[in-house]
Amino acid sequence: MISQDIEALSLAFCTSFLYNEEMTVTIDNFLGGKVKLAQSKEGYRATSDSVLLSSAVLAKEGESVLDVGTGNGVVLFCLAERVPNLDMIGVDVQSDLLELALQNNELNQQNIRFILGDISEKSSDIHGKQFHHVVTNPPFYRDGKGRLNEQQRIAFHETISIEKWIRFCVKHIRAGGTFTMIHQMEALPEILSAIQKTSLGAVEVIPLVKDLNTPAKRIIIRAKLGSKKPFILYNPFVLHQSDGQSYTEKAEGILRFGYALDDK
Repeated sequence: MISQDIEALSLAFCTSFLYNEEMTVTIDNFLGGKVKLAQSKEGYRATSDSVLLSSAVLAKEGESVLDVGTGNGVVLFCLAERVPNLDMIGVDVQSDLLELALQNNELNQQNIRFILGDISEKSSDIHGKQFHHVVTNPPFYRDGKGRLNEQQRIAFHETISIEKWIRFCVKHIRAGGTFTMIHQMEALPEILSAIQKTSLGAVEVIPLVKDLNTPAKRIIIRAKLGSKKPFILYNPFVLHQSDGQSYTEKAEGILRFGYALDDK
């Protein structure tokens, strides 16, 4: 789930100001300090991938959202800052990350529900429930990647197929609801193949690029349940200006101020 390629973005907008030696937890600022997150110092740490994903969710006030693989809840807390009065649930297989998510409820004065669950098994808390929006930042990697602890290994490495992951998400989307995912560009053919086996339509793909001279390594995929609208491949969303250092106005608006991806 961590983006190595655009991790520097999170360093620019997420400032650690507290470290508890006993708990090995930092408290980090997201969205220019509007969102505060307790995160494992040595384990899974959220980056700009999660903020960008949150910005792409087409939620409106009063709607329901399910985050599959929620981790410490970063996507939902960023979304709650942008859209008020959402009914949100985050599900994850790692209890230690969910403990952090509950701490983050207190830090951000939210009341988001977090549920321990494995998508390969039925979770009684969400079984049969459907939501206006389902969002997910699933594990990306299939090969060993450096020296990882157990928390990082579970968070980063794919153990369930993309098809099964998407199928789980889709069964929790209500009619006319949306699916939003961030993933690697190289997985796009497999993702589109999995989507074709569902009732999702109006598929949109938004490549994320560091600059106009760099190929996309991340993509955001959105789709709507039951829609017959055609596939759209958008122009890349550019994170950096031509100097390669400063961020584009739109990227800064999302990462610092919590704007929606679709804001003009």
